[in-house]
Amino acid sequence: MAARKTKLIGIEEAAGLFGKSVHQMREYKSKGLLKVADCHGNKDLYDMAEVILLKHFIHEMRVTEGLSLSQISKRLDQMMGRSAAVAVAA
Repeated sequence: MAARKTKLIGIEEAAGLFGKSVHQMREYKSKGLLKVADCHGNKDLYDMAEVILLKHFIHEMRVTEGLSLSQISKRLDQMMGRSAAVAVAA
């Protein structure tokens, strides 16, 4: 069986898949929802499959459970075995 090749996309394409603005996608990134898969120069790239899955999870958790973006980020970290973003104390 051949290994799956990851398709990487920029934030503009991720925003298009989400139906959100680039600004909103940057908010998702700052809250730890959207994880950078790779960088090319100064451009962050995201795993397209993860972006699509993330859209579904965020929608379900907001609609069915009424969770905030911060709560969703914590839940996704647990579900996907992702390392949580380090919180900076003010």
